[in-house]
Amino acid sequence: LLSGAWFPKSLPCDVKVSEGTVTVDCTDRRLIEVPRGIPANATNLTLNINHIPHICPTSFARLENLVEIDFRCNCVPVRMGPKDHVCTKIPKIENGSFAALTRLKSLYLDANQLSEIPQGLPAALSLLSLEANSIFSIKRANLSDLGNIEVLYLGQNCYYRNPCNVSFEIEKTAFLELKKLAILSLKSNNLTHIPPNLPSTLKELYIYNNAIQVIQESDLSALHNLEILDLSGNCPRCYNAPYPCIPCPNRTIEIHSKAFYSLKNLRILRLHSNSLQSIPSSWFKNIRNLKELDLSQNFLIKEIGDAQFLKFIPSLVVLDLSFNFELKMYSPYLNLSKTFSSLSNLETLRLKGYVFKELREGNLDPLLSLRNLTVLDLGTNFIKVADMKVFEEFPALKLIDLSVNKISPSSGESDFYGFCSNPRISVEQYNRQVLQEMHYFRYDEYGRSCRSKDKEAASYQSSVKEECLNYGETLDLSRNNVFFINPSDFHNLRFLRCLNLSGNAISQTLNGSEFYYLSGLKYLDFSNNRIDLLYSTAFKELKLLEILDLSNNKYYFLAEGVSHMLSFMKNLPYLKKLMMNENEISTSINTGMESQSLRILEFRGNRLDVLWMDGNARYLSFFKNLTSLEQLDISFNSLSFLPRGVFEAMPPTLKILNLTNNQMRSFNWGNLPYLRKLETLDLSNNLLSTVPRELSNCSSTLQELMLRNNRIHQLTKHFLRGAFELRYLDLSSNKIQIIKKSSFPENVINNLRMLLLHGNPFKCNCDAVWFVWWINRTQVTIPLLATDVTCAGPGAHKGRSVVFLDLYTCEMDTSYLILYALSASTVLGLMMFTVISHLYFWDVWYSYHYCTAKLKGYRRLSVPDACYDAFIAYDNEDPAVNEWVLTELVARLEDQKARQFNLCLEERDWLPGQPVFDNLSQSIQLSKKTIFVLTNKYIKSGSFKTTFYMAHQRLLDEKMDVIILIFLEKVLQKSRYVRLRKRLCRSSVLEWPTNPRSQPYFWQCLKNAIATSNTMAYNKLLQETV
Repeated sequence: LLSGAWFPKSLPCDVKVSEGTVTVDCTDRRLIEVPRGIPANATNLTLNINHIPHICPTSFARLENLVEIDFRCNCVPVRMGPKDHVCTKIPKIENGSFAALTRLKSLYLDANQLSEIPQGLPAALSLLSLEANSIFSIKRANLSDLGNIEVLYLGQNCYYRNPCNVSFEIEKTAFLELKKLAILSLKSNNLTHIPPNLPSTLKELYIYNNAIQVIQESDLSALHNLEILDLSGNCPRCYNAPYPCIPCPNRTIEIHSKAFYSLKNLRILRLHSNSLQSIPSSWFKNIRNLKELDLSQNFLIKEIGDAQFLKFIPSLVVLDLSFNFELKMYSPYLNLSKTFSSLSNLETLRLKGYVFKELREGNLDPLLSLRNLTVLDLGTNFIKVADMKVFEEFPALKLIDLSVNKISPSSGESDFYGFCSNPRISVEQYNRQVLQEMHYFRYDEYGRSCRSKDKEAASYQSSVKEECLNYGETLDLSRNNVFFINPSDFHNLRFLRCLNLSGNAISQTLNGSEFYYLSGLKYLDFSNNRIDLLYSTAFKELKLLEILDLSNNKYYFLAEGVSHMLSFMKNLPYLKKLMMNENEISTSINTGMESQSLRILEFRGNRLDVLWMDGNARYLSFFKNLTSLEQLDISFNSLSFLPRGVFEAMPPTLKILNLTNNQMRSFNWGNLPYLRKLETLDLSNNLLSTVPRELSNCSSTLQELMLRNNRIHQLTKHFLRGAFELRYLDLSSNKIQIIKKSSFPENVINNLRMLLLHGNPFKCNCDAVWFVWWINRTQVTIPLLATDVTCAGPGAHKGRSVVFLDLYTCEMDTSYLILYALSASTVLGLMMFTVISHLYFWDVWYSYHYCTAKLKGYRRLSVPDACYDAFIAYDNEDPAVNEWVLTELVARLEDQKARQFNLCLEERDWLPGQPVFDNLSQSIQLSKKTIFVLTNKYIKSGSFKTTFYMAHQRLLDEKMDVIILIFLEKVLQKSRYVRLRKRLCRSSVLEWPTNPRSQPYFWQCLKNAIATSNTMAYNKLLQETV
């Protein structure tokens, strides 16, 4: 199976080589054992998100070069893991399983429900991670083999999502012999104190989200080299906490005034959510290099107004004081201590959740002297009045975050405050809303991911897009009450390069004057509003604008009869990217957009199916005048087809076209030549069933073609012939069964960078020989080859990877095939003959004689003329029936002078001594009609069935219907035969009336039926058909 590759194709993993490292990634491949065939030179092995229940010393045989093993999430604890795949079998790691791996440096064993630290670990190991297991006891003996360990993660072994139901125990001398330990994490373990005898070599200590209520002077005294200390969440602020939260009995964590005295090298200190009410200056008297301090989620609103401790940390770069608001209090303004001016190196200040009413000139004076301050976060403060002039005086601000406030536009009569809110809301009315909306705190702030090894990554992520921040000075006013734009509100913000106004419900009709003072703006986020594009002059004042986001502004686009001008971008000479996603645009006054600079247009989630409705040619040139357009995304537009003329009117510069997630059942490949520069075409998630006859005839420039998740059953004979530029082809999740050589010429597919084929029901028979042969020898990357490129049949191969198909079974000699066909045909023929003769012998016999009679012609047997008018068949063992026949029926038909009938009765007219069958046959043949007197008992007898079949046989042989039915009882009411006979020949089915007055009519009907041929009495429609 190697076929030119240095690892087998059957290996269910991705192999990557980069700068001397060979990474084998087997993440989420449904493995139940360590796969075979891992290259011997592998340095990094990842086995995450599988269910390998057993690891032994032979699991990693001949893999001596391994430097890192990632074996996380093979048995995730029940409360932390997926509920549709609960782990029930805990992995067993035998002692010494990793001992032979002498070069192993890093070992990740997180989320495996291990109950103890594996023994016999290699001496060279420097990183060991055992988070989210079931390890409740850490003793010196467990760590005795880890003399060279530098990084040790033991967190999340005992907390509410992974309960241990016992006390987490750490032996006093557990870490004593770890002389090289630099990073230790014991987070989320319900610890009540800092473990003693921690190594002095520690540089990072993460002990947050425990239950440590007191930190003594000596707890950290030996950690002279400590640079990062995280004590967050040990005395949590529980108000509105979105997790099971238990406040400290003393309300706040108790930290000794000299607890941090020996931490001279401390750079980062996190005291988030410890219910602190004050910050003693003595904590920082000996800390000279502190760069980052997190004091968020405490009760420090008064301390922020004093903050004498800031004088002792002038080197601070990042300070987070978010969500320190007092319960049931709505401050009138922001009160900052003058000591903030001493933070000369401060670059980022976060003050979310202070909760104050007005931001006025002078509130931020302590910050004006900070020459390095670039980020000021005042979000989620429910500010109602904001004087934007205060930001003009800052020398270096790059990001001003005022998101999630209550700022409204000024009235226009006075712009002293810039933005204001006229309606005054009382603190009592406002407070409940404020507190209910706060979800800043998350328990597992640095939550584990089975796909990421970033253990303690920074938690804060700005709501502003990176693309916006790259342009320079940014103001975030998203999710406020700016329901209309007053130009004077931006009078003092001329320096802005990026403005975020999303989520403000702005329903204003823009006319090109609103952003008059922001002529230097490069990025404008106007998404999630209610824009009314009535005027083509909208945004025209933003001459330097490069990116405009108008997504999710569907309010007026959904309104019937409202006019929309989509030609506004022609007034924006530098516009490069326009986003108009999720607007449900289905009408426009302009028949097309117009721009000479636009390169990227995102038009997802609109209604091009309405604009391009068949028969309406007005909007076919909708994108034609976007003369510089290179990328067009028109996915999610409910398109079932593309009308003629659309491609002809596409911009000739188009390179990337996205048509995903529509409802397209067909695609006119023949129109692709109009897109002379097209490089990427994405048609994924549609309903296509065909591919082009020859892709190269449609486009000679196409490099990437995505056809994922369609309904393609087969590829055309010359699908990829001549497509030498193609580098990426996605055919995954279709219904392809066979790929033939003519469809995939080797001189084309060997140039591919990536080929995706998983999720197709491949038929692994001899027609797939070439395809399997090529897969086993190609160097083209085929993701999930060994696990998801599988056979749908035949049965022996179902569910197995195509790489396992035995090619030699398809190389049989022709003579063998002929002999096999002959022998198989003979055996099958004999089997069919015996089965058919057993099951259908009489049917075949009857058909034979019937066909013979048809060929030779019908010859009627010579029988004497009819002697009787009717043969009476009845139950002569029933006295009542016998009496009725002899006294009533015979008397009425034979003894009447007006019209007499000659009847044949069994007791009277049969010849004694002659077989019953012969008498019965003669009686039926010598009678014009056969009358059945039916009772419930009689129809169940064999005599009735025999008589009925013989009478019915005359219909088949002579085409004469001679049957008359008389019902003395209510029987055969649901019989299909009786119901059909009533419909075709009603006069031949009679019922004995219960009313004596109706009896004369009954006898008259019977006489008529005997005297008349049944054929003449048939329904007229039947007679015509016959």
